[in-house]
Amino acid sequence: MRVAILDDEPAELRRVEQTLRQIPGTGEQAWTLHSFERGEDLLRQLRRETFDLLILDWQLPDLSGLSLLRWTREHMEAPPAAIMLTSRDAESDIVQALNAGADDYVSKPFRPNELKARVSAVLRRQGLQRNAASEVLSFNDLNFDDAELTVTRAGNPISLTEREYRLARCLFANLGRPLSREYLYERFWTHEEMVSSRPLDTHIYRLRNKLGLTADRGWQLLTIYGYGYRLESVAAAIE
Repeated sequence: MRVAILDDEPAELRRVEQTLRQIPGTGEQAWTLHSFERGEDLLRQLRRETFDLLILDWQLPDLSGLSLLRWTREHMEAPPAAIMLTSRDAESDIVQALNAGADDYVSKPFRPNELKARVSAVLRRQGLQRNAASEVLSFNDLNFDDAELTVTRAGNPISLTEREYRLARCLFANLGRPLSREYLYERFWTHEEMVSSRPLDTHIYRLRNKLGLTADRGWQLLTIYGYGYRLESVAAAIE
């Protein structure tokens, strides 16, 4: 999970970070948190990076959290989930933020357990977090088993490494959504691996071949120049 937090108070940023770090359970991957004290700085990142969730303060000295929220809904193909976290707690403020596209609204000073519960609820509604520890999901003729970390087509197993499985699962979980290279590297590679080679490009090439991510099978794995990748479902007759 890649989360951007916007607040012009450093102490509040640290408190939100500390709260969010407690959400992943034992054995789950730690979330990557990116904190911003200026709305313009976050806007620049949103133009070139992928985030799963935004935690936005309303009142900032430059670009307000509400203006940033509206920008994501107007200019992004698949905007991330967003929660307003602000001291503005009038009913009219809450209604304005929800009408602008906020997925939830939490008033300051926030209670950590409430924030964790609201974040988890938003992610479940977005399909980014599931209650079940494992499940089998089908995409056309491909079946993903999260318990066994295996993929089958028509009952026949497809040989994937664990990292290939997790990368493929991420692409299919985000169908139609552009994913930046930085987003994918942060989730699946260490810094040492990133600087030594171009492992993402190699893995994308392998997944195209192993999973048959081609138009005749109903898929199109696009390279977005200067950004990253997007997996799309296209109309096709599956053999």
